[in-house]
Amino acid sequence: MHRTQITLEDSQYVTLRERARRTGKSMGQLIREMLNQELEAKPKARKGCTSGLSKLAGVISDPGFGGQDHDEILYGGR
Repeated sequence: MHRTQITLEDSQYVTLRERARRTGKSMGQLIREMLNQELEAKPKARKGCTSGLSKLAGVISDPGFGGQDHDEILYGGR
């Protein structure tokens, strides 16, 4: 485990301190739990990615694609 120092906004500190008091956990433990939740959520969100960029996957290998239709691919019909 590594030790680090962060700066919190006053409202963040007050909210975190109150939550720590209510749950009986340390502020550090709460921060680690929140960070773990965020880090675990990001890869899951990317797996089902349906953004416009994901629609471009493989388009470059299409000999008929000259790049002129990228707006339509990314943002839909005009």
